[in-house]
Amino acid sequence: MARVTRQEITACTRGAFGSGWVGRDGLCAAARAAGARPEAVAVLAGLSPYVRVCGVPDLLLLLPGLPDDPEAEPADGGADGGAPAAV
Repeated sequence: MARVTRQEITACTRGAFGSGWVGRDGLCAAARAAGARPEAVAVLAGLSPYVRVCGVPDLLLLLPGLPDDPEAEPADGGADGGAPAAV
């Protein structure tokens, strides 16, 4: 199955923003409402419960391990299985 990408996270969370800061649970809810794959929701659920972001660029800063290209290999050769960095 294809890895979760920055584009996928952008597409499934875009609707969460516009009325202030959004936390992890709001991001997960927005992703589910947008029909995101379970893998994308899992990436968001892995964020700290204390995270608050005000836009997609801020969110992507918290997920530096996500590739731009679904075929891209992790920079470390996949040693961590593509898991996002701890936040």
